[in-house]
Amino acid sequence: MNNLEQEITKKITTIIDVNHLDVLIISDIYNIQYATNIKIPCAHAQSDLRMFALLKKNNNPIVVVPKCWENFVKESNHNVDVFAYSLQHDQLASAIKMVFKKCSSAKRFGSDDELISIKISEMIKKEIAALGSEHIACADDIMGARSTKTKTEIKHLKSIAMKTDHAINGYYHHLIADRSKSSMSISENLRIHSLERDIYLEGYNACSRGVIGNSISNIWSYAPKFGFAASDFTEIGDTIIADAMNNENGYWSNSTRIAIMSEEMSDEQEIAYRHLVELRKILCNSLRVGLRCCEVYQDVVEKATNLGIEIIDGHALGFNVGVSPMEGPFLSLGDQTILKKNMILILDGLVKYKSLFYRSRDTVLLDIDEVKVINDYKSWEEPYFALNTI
Repeated sequence: MNNLEQEITKKITTIIDVNHLDVLIISDIYNIQYATNIKIPCAHAQSDLRMFALLKKNNNPIVVVPKCWENFVKESNHNVDVFAYSLQHDQLASAIKMVFKKCSSAKRFGSDDELISIKISEMIKKEIAALGSEHIACADDIMGARSTKTKTEIKHLKSIAMKTDHAINGYYHHLIADRSKSSMSISENLRIHSLERDIYLEGYNACSRGVIGNSISNIWSYAPKFGFAASDFTEIGDTIIADAMNNENGYWSNSTRIAIMSEEMSDEQEIAYRHLVELRKILCNSLRVGLRCCEVYQDVVEKATNLGIEIIDGHALGFNVGVSPMEGPFLSLGDQTILKKNMILILDGLVKYKSLFYRSRDTVLLDIDEVKVINDYKSWEEPYFALNTI
C-alpha cells in the first residue's frame, strides 16, 4: 500500500469502528474510487452496470463488478478481492445477490445508499432486513472523510491545480501569435496544453472550453452540449473565459480564468473584473474553520451586495474537489456543513455586469488561521492580456 491508500484505509476503518459495523457496503462510484482506488472511466455512461465494494476491518476490500469489468479491475488494484457477476440475467439482482453472499453473516451493515438510486437503496435495505440485521446510514460519514484531505491528497491536489492554472496561462500566451480563434479551437488548445503538463481529460465530467465575446451573456451549459459548439471567433477587445477540469491519478482540478484580447481592459471589463477580484477577497476573508457553509454564503452575499457586486441568486459560491471535480460541501444557502481544516475548495466567483457574466475559479486550502490560494500560477489580480492590437 502507498501512503495515500494507507491514509484512506485509516479513515474508512474509523467509520467502521465509530459505527460498530461488521461490513460497509459502498455503491456510489466516487465513494468506491475513494475507498478502493478503483475507477471505471466509462461507469457514468453505463449506468445499467453496477459496482459494489464491501469493506471490513483488517481485510482486503471485496469488489463486485460485472463480468466485462473484471480484468480491468484486477489490473487496477492488486490489493482487492474481485468477484464478477453474470450479465445473462437480471444484472442488478445478480450483483446484489453476490454482494450479500459475501457478507451474509454480518449483523450491522453500513451503507452509502443515500447517494445512490432509490431502487438500489431499497434492494440493499430489503436484503439487510431479510438477514435480520441492522442498517446504518453512512453516506455523511464517507462524504465527511472525502471532504477533509490527507497530507498526500493535499500535495497531489496542489500539484494538479497548479498544472491546470499553468495550462490555461500557457494557452493564453499563444493568443498573442494566434490572433483570431474560434471558441472550438480554444477548447481544443486548452486540452492540448493540459496534456503537455501530464494531466488529462477523462470521464464524464471532464472538459476544456473557451467562451468568448458576447457568448458570455449566458452561464454556459453542461451536459449534453457543454458549450463547445459555438463557432464565434475572437475579435479585438473580446473577453475570453477558459474552463479546464483535469484528472490526474484519479483526482481532479477545476479552474476558470479570463483573458482580454487587447493590451488593456475596456471600462466595462475593468469594473467587472474588479468585482471578481473583490468577490474572491470577500470569500477568502469569510471562510473560517468552524463556520457553516451557509453562514459563509450569507456573509459573502451581504458584503458583495453592499459593494454593488451583482452575483447570481442561488449560485453556490464554492464547492469541494477531490475524486470528483465538484462535490460537497457547497458554499450555498442550504448547506449546513461545518468547515474543517484541510478542506480544499473551489471558489466559484461568478458576477454579472450589465448583460455579461464573468467567472473565475480559485482552488484554496483551509487552514486553522488562513485560506491559501494554491492554483495561482500567475497573479490573477488582473486578467491575461493578449497583445492583439499590434
